[in-house]
Amino acid sequence: VKGTWMGSITLPCTYVPSEGFTEQTLSWSVERDFTTSTIFRRDDSGDHILLSKFRDRVSVPKHSPGNASLLIETLEMPDSGHYTCQVIWRSENNSLITREVTTTVKVVKEVNPPSSSWELPSSPH
Repeated sequence: VKGTWMGSITLPCTYVPSEGFTEQTLSWSVERDFTTSTIFRRDDSGDHILLSKFRDRVSVPKHSPGNASLLIETLEMPDSGHYTCQVIWRSENNSLITREVTTTVKVVKEVNPPSSSWELPSSPH
């Protein structure tokens, strides 16, 4: 997905909540220059933003089951990278299930904002 510099972007991560499965942890990590860092983690103790450069800029919907999408605001150029959403559920028989989805983000500076008016070539007489 493309995001505009200083704009905001939502990275999709949704699932259908199933009966008998409880969400244990949800985490978002970013990979850039072959290094992976965890940005956000939600577990029994609450929500934690682990990377200071994302503090006050990222959020995940609180009370919408199945929606773990990450909103990043005030995009910076270095925010480009591969973002992975990982959700771990525990089933009734205590086995763990993990699902991951990765979204690639490219932050761009808008050079040519789309012009609002079309200039039509005058018709030849």
